[in-house]
Amino acid sequence: MNNQYQLIKDVHPGDVGWTVKVTIAEKSPARTAKKSPKKYQNIILMDSEGSTVQATLYDHNIIAFQDELIQGKTYLISNALVKLTNLEYRSQSGDTQWTISGKTRIQQVDENNSALLLTAYNFIDFEDLENHMDTNTDISIIGMVIDTRPKRMIQTRSGNQCQVQDIILVNKRLETIILTMWENFVDNECNYICENLAKKPVIIAKHLKVSSFNGVSLSTKANSSFFIDGPFDIVEHFKTWAKKNAETLNNIMSEKCYLHLTPSKISLPNKSKYTDIKNIQGLQKTQRFFWIKGKAFVKVLNQPFWYMSCDNCNKVSGANCGDIYQCVYCKYPNSKAAPRAKVYLQLMDSTGYINATAIGEPAESFLLCNANTLMNHSVSNPDSNIIDLIRLATEEEKTFYIKAIQQNEEATEFKYELLFVLGSDSTVTAGNQQSKDKGKSPMVEDEQSQQMDSKDVTPPPAKRSLFQTPETPLPTKKKTEIAETVKRRSEDTCDKDLLQLILGSAKNYGDNGNLPADITPNKFIVDNCKNIYFASHETTAISASWCLMLLASHPEWQARARAEVLEIYGLRFSTADTLRSLKTNSLCDTTPFLRQHVTFYSHKVS
Repeated sequence: MNNQYQLIKDVHPGDVGWTVKVTIAEKSPARTAKKSPKKYQNIILMDSEGSTVQATLYDHNIIAFQDELIQGKTYLISNALVKLTNLEYRSQSGDTQWTISGKTRIQQVDENNSALLLTAYNFIDFEDLENHMDTNTDISIIGMVIDTRPKRMIQTRSGNQCQVQDIILVNKRLETIILTMWENFVDNECNYICENLAKKPVIIAKHLKVSSFNGVSLSTKANSSFFIDGPFDIVEHFKTWAKKNAETLNNIMSEKCYLHLTPSKISLPNKSKYTDIKNIQGLQKTQRFFWIKGKAFVKVLNQPFWYMSCDNCNKVSGANCGDIYQCVYCKYPNSKAAPRAKVYLQLMDSTGYINATAIGEPAESFLLCNANTLMNHSVSNPDSNIIDLIRLATEEEKTFYIKAIQQNEEATEFKYELLFVLGSDSTVTAGNQQSKDKGKSPMVEDEQSQQMDSKDVTPPPAKRSLFQTPETPLPTKKKTEIAETVKRRSEDTCDKDLLQLILGSAKNYGDNGNLPADITPNKFIVDNCKNIYFASHETTAISASWCLMLLASHPEWQARARAEVLEIYGLRFSTADTLRSLKTNSLCDTTPFLRQHVTFYSHKVS
């Protein structure tokens, strides 16, 4: 280093005529001060010895230096205002703080100090993030963005609405995790990521927090900073790895298991982390999350056990199940109404009890019953006993992870939400626990398996890794079968059918370059085949459900149809040709709305 440049530690308040050579290590978004309308932006400067100082820009200077101070670049800086840092911030940014204004002289230097910048990062493996869940620990990670979710609005406890967006990161072990970007990061970093998603950008992030939302997930803080495809060797190595594993990554992106299943595993905590229920009320003002060991009970049986929700933000919805609508909370125009489990519980240990609410997968994990089953039961069997469907209490002592929620700053009482239910034998996946408890009804098991099958994913084992990995052979096998059929049919000279129309479209789009960069002709064909499969499956399922409902609503016709089927066929199955032998169909003229349904499904009912 040239002797004319000083180090950060040598610059003190009141000094003049100094010049430092620094690299911009971090650059946080501009934000408004809490106690004034003034806007400010913090950047972290690093010198050649790795020492750092926080520099701040205010109001119009933020825009003035927006393109002149770029993260990762090196500059000569002089004549900045140096002052002592307030004591409450001194541990974070050192003893001094610089203010950059129009009087500050800044000159860019053509140097690459990427190796120096990386020394400030202590990257945490995805599988170790669980140890920092719901703490104040600053997390640094590196990962490749493979997918994004729609933007949505979140209403905070203070009543303000904030814009958020989820991005999906993958590491070199093919583990995925969700990173939720808040406010300014949505308008800046997320927009850039979405525009360059086909290139699979690599992000290096600092000052993130680990939350228990959706199992284990990451979230930005106000001072978070990002390098997106930064000038680092580690980024180039990641890109090279991605090219070698392009097919595997495309399979992960296509199957989207990270969205259908909660990508989490929560381990049992150390004994020192457990809190007795009697002590929670004395700690809830300074601590929001608690581990407790005890039992859970459903004390109130006349509760609904489910509600209709938006599938994007999980807020309550007045739409009918399956409807596509614009959610009033998250503002997403293509929200889909879906049932969501909810149960009020009483958690009890040897020292006392508290009331808690479990919502979504934790509720299903405890009740041993999914939301679709609960909804169908309440709609079609409102007078039947819910006890036959759900579990009223845990059969053994379990571990619960709860969150204390204060409605507002003036409230003295807290509500509690159950986030995870863990068994006592080993680590258990939160929300998707495959319980060993006895007494689970076959109906619940069957409906759960049908729901999983409809998403074309394999149900997870009881003990699975922290994140979803592409180890399940089922999707690949199906793709292979489709690919083999496509190859065979592409050589046929038979008349045009639906499959050959798809083949022709894929070829035309591919030859003309009309397919997106991340969509290959084979993927185009497979995706269309899957769409057709699910469309026909849903049509048949709805028709069958409707017919069975009509038969159940008219037992007299059901009895007559069953008797005729048994008389003509006995235990043999009917065929399309032999259906003409059934006379009950002609008698359905007196009830036209049954005419098209009774005949075909009467044999199945019998």
